[in-house]
Amino acid sequence: MKKFKTRKKHRLFKFIIFIIFGYIFFKITLNILNNNYIDPSKYISYLVNLGFNNQLSNNSIYKGISLVENNLSMSLNNKNEEVMVNYIEKVNDNISNPIVYIYNTHENEEYKIEYKYDYSIVPNVKIASYILQEDLINNNIGSYVETNSVNKILNDNNWIYKDSYKASRMLLDSNNNYKYYIDIHRDSSNYDKTTLNYNGNNYAKILFVVGLEHDSFEYNLKIANELSEMINKNINGLSKGVLKKEGIGVNGVYNQDFNHNCILIEVGGMDNNILEVSNSLKVFANVFSEYIKGE
Repeated sequence: MKKFKTRKKHRLFKFIIFIIFGYIFFKITLNILNNNYIDPSKYISYLVNLGFNNQLSNNSIYKGISLVENNLSMSLNNKNEEVMVNYIEKVNDNISNPIVYIYNTHENEEYKIEYKYDYSIVPNVKIASYILQEDLINNNIGSYVETNSVNKILNDNNWIYKDSYKASRMLLDSNNNYKYYIDIHRDSSNYDKTTLNYNGNNYAKILFVVGLEHDSFEYNLKIANELSEMINKNINGLSKGVLKKEGIGVNGVYNQDFNHNCILIEVGGMDNNILEVSNSLKVFANVFSEYIKGE
C-alpha cells in the first residue's frame, strides 16, 4: 500500500512538472510569435526592396525571416489596399526626375494566388506596377506609379466599368509631365496561351494592344512594334506581338491619343502567378531601358 502511494505521488509530481514546462513553453512560443510579427507594410517593403525575383525563386523569405501567418493574414485582409498605396507613395517620393508613368486602368485584374507566396496579399496588376518600377530603378530609369484609384473615380461619378478609360484619362491629364505612359493589364486567356517556358523558367507572355481609332495611332503602333521585336530578340516568343483594336465593341483608343508614347501591355493571364509576371517584367524593363537610352 505504501509502495502504491509512492508511485501515485511520483505520477502526480511528473504531471505537475509537465504542466509547468508546458506553460513555460507556451509563454516562450507566444513571446517568439509576438516578436516575429511583421507589419504588412514592412513585408511588402521586404519583398519589393530585395527583389521579387530573388525572394520568390530561392524561397529566402523563409530562410531570413519568420512570418506569423494568421496575424499577417488578418491585417492584410483589412489593410491590403492601404498598405500598397502607402508603400508606392514612399517609393515615389524617393525617386527624382521620373520619366515613366505607370498606371492601371483595370486595377482589379488579379493573378493566380500561390499560397506559399502571397500571405493574403492579392497578386494583381497594381503589384505588377511596382515590380516594374523596381526593375526600372535597377536600370536607372525613374518612374512614378499612380496611387489614385480608378475605381474611386468610377464610383464618385456614378460611372460603370466600361467607363474605366474615361476615369484613367482623368489621372493622365493630371500627370502630363512624363515622357512615357504604361498601362498594365492582364489577359483572360488560358494558362497555355499566356505562359512561356524558357531555360527551365516560366514567363507570363506579354501582349501589346494598340487602338487604331485616333489620328496619331501610327506613333503608338511604332513603339509597340519596336518593343515587341526587342523582347523577342531577348527571349523568342515572350511577346505575343501587337494586337490592333478597332470597331464595334472595343474601346479603339485606350487613351493612346494622349501621347505618342502611351503603351498598353497585357502581362500574363488570370492563371499566371506573380513570379511568372515578375520574370517577364524584368525582361520588359531591361528592353524598355535599352529603348529609352537608344532614343
